[in-house]
Amino acid sequence: MELQLIERTGDTIHVGVKDPDMTIINPVLGKLIEDQNVLDVEFTDVHPELEIPVIMVTVSSGDALEAFKRATDALVSDFQAARESIAGQS
Repeated sequence: MELQLIERTGDTIHVGVKDPDMTIINPVLGKLIEDQNVLDVEFTDVHPELEIPVIMVTVSSGDALEAFKRATDALVSDFQAARESIAGQS
């Protein structure tokens, strides 16, 4: 899976997702939806031979790219905590 910033305007970003892995995309979308500054999140899945799918994030305040970074950082923290919890049980 490869991410590419396609467009960035004042309050919106469009991120292209080459070869999307929905087991990663869905949690990112979920974290974005939980963000109080995020106004709208859309994932547009298209025919893979014609275009690449796009995640669109619109914020009511702040920077959309920073919201995307917060969402991915939160997932990294969640998985690190899960790994540490499991490792501590062995």
